[in-house]
Formats: sequence, C-alpha cells, structure tokens
Amino acid sequence: MVYQLTAVDKLQQEHSMVQADLVEIYIKTCQAGNSVGNTRAREYLLHGAERRVRLLRGCLSNVFKQFPPDATKPITSEALEEVQISLHAFVMNLYGFFENLAWAYVFRHDLVKVIGDRRKIGMFLRSTQEHLPKVLSDYLTSTTIVAWHNDYLKNYRDSLAHRIPLYIPPSELTQDEAQRINALEKEKFECLNKSQLDRFDEIRTEQASLGTASTVFLHSFEDEEASKPVQLHPQMLCDAMTVAEFGSLYFMHWHERV
Repeated sequence: MVYQLTAVDKLQQEHSMVQADLVEIYIKTCQAGNSVGNTRAREYLLHGAERRVRLLRGCLSNVFKQFPPDATKPITSEALEEVQISLHAFVMNLYGFFENLAWAYVFRHDLVKVIGDRRKIGMFLRSTQEHLPKVLSDYLTSTTIVAWHNDYLKNYRDSLAHRIPLYIPPSELTQDEAQRINALEKEKFECLNKSQLDRFDEIRTEQASLGTASTVFLHSFEDEEASKPVQLHPQMLCDAMTVAEFGSLYFMHWHERV
C-alpha cells in the first residue's frame, strides 16, 4: 500500500531529522570511546557501536534513495535488491548497536565476573539490566521498549540470522493483475523455449508495470513463525529514533554504576 501524500512529507522530514540525530550519537560514541580507560570498552565503542551507527545511517539513506516514499509504481528489481540488502544490514546492526553498548558498560565497570556468564550479557537481558543505572533499566523495561524488542527487533533479527531472511514483495497486485502476471509468466517460459526474445522482453516490461509499490517487509509466511507485514520506511525511522534516544540517554549515564 502506497503512502498518502501527507505521510510522504512527514517521512521525508523525519528522515532528515533522524539522520542528524544519528550524527550526534556517532559523535558521542567517538567521544566516549576515546575518553574511556578500559581498552575493551573502548573497542566495543569505537570498533563496534561507532561503526554500526555509520552503517545504520548509510542503510537508511540508501533505502530512501532507492525506494523513495513517494513511489507509487513498483521499483526496479535491481533497486529492490539494493533496498533488501540495506534492510538486512540495518536490522543486524540495529541489534548489534545495543549489544555493543551493553558490553562497553560491562567492561567499563568490570562486571564480567560479577554477571558470571558471557551469555547473560546483553542490553535486553535482566542479568545485565540489574547492573545498569535506574534511568537506563527503566527505559529498557518500559512497556513500549519491551514490546518493540520482543515483538519486532528480536523476532526479525533472529529470523534474518537463523531462519527466513527479510523480504520486501516486489509489488502489490489486484486479483486481475495477479491473474495477468501468472498468464504472462507462462507465456514468458514459452518464449524462452521458442527463442522469442523480443516478446520475452515485452512480457518482462509489462509485468514490471503491473501493480503498485509494496511498502512493507516480513519474513516467514508459515505456521507459528509467520510474521506480520511491517511498513518499511516508518519502521526504519522508528528504529533509528530509538537508537538516537537510547544512545543519548546511555552516554549521559554510562559512567554510573548501581
């Protein structure tokens, strides 16, 4: 489903704003990494979180460039592939950003032995949260962030890493358009068998013109692992805003220890 004109304007404005916010987080990450004494904490900031923020900015920019929110017709298959690559990198580095901040905090405050198990170190794990300043643990355990992590971030990251990669449908079709697509697909294979390459190209062009742009992504279609379609541009902006919001809060308090 394509966006309404008012929604397009809002998405473009928010994109500009969040890109600036991510620059601020990048600067704060570099400043903290260069000032902290613990070498492992420095590594997780400068070679972990800092790189991820740059990648998040680049991925977001590429999606808005290759798939502008005002697109109404399906984008090209080449552009769609670029968008999906950026989406995959975005989700993995989104998850990794929070994990890098957790490890940086743990190393800065020498908590590895206190926590006792490296598998219990993570920004969304209670075993780590209980050692964070209250303002950070309150943020992470808020209803909004818990739902965002459990229903979306962990779900889609885990599927991407271990099960079904995230997928953006090439288009949204009416019933008549879907039937036409199927008929053209059969004719296309007949053209290949008969070496009718000119007609084959005509069919591909017609197929590409059918339908409207699909602005959602999902992973599995089946059974208990099935996912709900998520709107691409709004979700990525929401994710980037969460990085900026939590990152700013984190660097205000990461020197504190419970």
